[in-house]
Amino acid sequence: MHTRSLRGWSVVLCLFLLAVAGRAWAAPPDGGSADATAAAHIAAHAHDAAVEAAADVQALDATADAEPDAEDAEAPDAAEEAAAPAESVSAAPSASAAPTPHAIVEGSPVRLHDKRVFAIRGSLGGLGAEERARRASAALERAFDESDTDDVRVDESKPGLAVVLVGNRPIVELTQEDAEAAGDASLSAHAAGVGENIRSALKAERTRRAVSKRVFSWSLVVLTALLAFLALRRTHDIAERARKWVGDNPKRLPALRIGSVEVLRPAAFQGLIRIAISLALRALQLTLLYLWLVFTLSLFESTRDVSAKVTGFVLTPLGALAGRIASALPLFVVGIIAIIVVGVVLRFVRLFFHSVEVGETHLVWVPADLAGPTGAVVRLGIVIGALVLGAPLVTGTDEGAAARAGMVVLASLGLALVPILASLATGFSTVFWRRMRVGDFISFDGRQGRIASLTLHEVRVHDGEGSELRIPHLLTLVKPLRVLGPYPLATFEVVVDPKAEQGKVRELLMQAGASKHGEPRVRLLSIDAEGALYEIVAKRALDEEHPATAITRALQEAGISLGRRN
Repeated sequence: MHTRSLRGWSVVLCLFLLAVAGRAWAAPPDGGSADATAAAHIAAHAHDAAVEAAADVQALDATADAEPDAEDAEAPDAAEEAAAPAESVSAAPSASAAPTPHAIVEGSPVRLHDKRVFAIRGSLGGLGAEERARRASAALERAFDESDTDDVRVDESKPGLAVVLVGNRPIVELTQEDAEAAGDASLSAHAAGVGENIRSALKAERTRRAVSKRVFSWSLVVLTALLAFLALRRTHDIAERARKWVGDNPKRLPALRIGSVEVLRPAAFQGLIRIAISLALRALQLTLLYLWLVFTLSLFESTRDVSAKVTGFVLTPLGALAGRIASALPLFVVGIIAIIVVGVVLRFVRLFFHSVEVGETHLVWVPADLAGPTGAVVRLGIVIGALVLGAPLVTGTDEGAAARAGMVVLASLGLALVPILASLATGFSTVFWRRMRVGDFISFDGRQGRIASLTLHEVRVHDGEGSELRIPHLLTLVKPLRVLGPYPLATFEVVVDPKAEQGKVRELLMQAGASKHGEPRVRLLSIDAEGALYEIVAKRALDEEHPATAITRALQEAGISLGRRN
């Protein structure tokens, strides 16, 4: 038993030295730091452990005194020698050298979130140590949860009573009986030790909570990032399946009709749905990324203000836009209806003039060959009138957004379509002033053909090679176009014997090439020993004999032989 007692007091002495070293570390000459606070916390725990160990050793000595052993008879002396460090331990917080004759009682622990802070060993005002410890624990937890202060102070304004407060909240009331039960020399020293323990516990618990909160926040960042990535992949897959279904089932998409008028064909409706799917996908992806970013920034104190600014930067304009849209919703609905009405009118005009062009409808004031250009002019006038005149009627002002948009559209179209508009202006005079007609023959840039159709933009000609030649009206301003009328020109060359009388030959060529459409033009291009070369240009109907055949027959009958081109 004596050996065990010596070992116990050795532990007490080691803990006492650790407490003294910790307190010396906790109070450096330069005023202390965060490390000093942590060291003070360690020293306080070492002090409590030393006190408890001393109590255990004293209990062990009391048991050893009951045995009438000569060797154990020296135990009281050893206990007295070992009690000195214990007394020093209890006196260290108060810096007092006075020994205490009282035994240390274990008491009821006061805890902060299951962490032992200090112990209450006496009763006060009819409340036992356990009830006082329970109330002190509740007050300490409320002080920790309600404020972030670590301002722990001791109020000793009442004689024989020391109140330990955190901020303005009282935690525990201590008496001299508590100090004596704890083995401290005075009430002030005991209250100072309890306050230091509370301060260290609060700081340690706040550090632990901050670390756990930071770890939890980063875990949420990673988890939400994973969920956002999965959501983005899922929305992309859904959009791809929707686009694939639209492409694989074109017959299930009906045409967009208003009554009996087909506004959008199924192919156009399919393209519109594809565009809508793509826009919805991008909007949903941006929304998911925005929500993840705002949530991530709101998890940390340093970025919480940034999160509020980002939210205000995005939501404030959107809220204002939503308000303007809501106020302009009736006008928007009227505008949509006006656009639909204009579209229906344009389609009706196009179908009407197309029926006139193909002969299904007969109009006195519009010939069939002018129905296509007339329909184009009417549709263009409807669009311009809707933009310039209809917009002020819909908005109720000529300075509204719709009117300005109409002017911007007109200006943009005017700049972009200058060549087309110039060709249309030239074609207007050509078509409506009857400068040429469908069925007339023309000659342009060395090629000849019959006019198949006339539009405001171009002249479509069928040449003799079975192809269609399209000549823009604007091109006729820089290159000459010959209008031949209803009969084409036959242009060919004839080589005759140079020994023949050329005056007679010319007269014969004029007579043989003449027709009811007029006399041919005959020119002698060259003459040499091999032959005389003549160019003949004659008009002929398609059902008439070609002038070259008649001239060849006439030369044979006149006995004039053909020559050879040199």
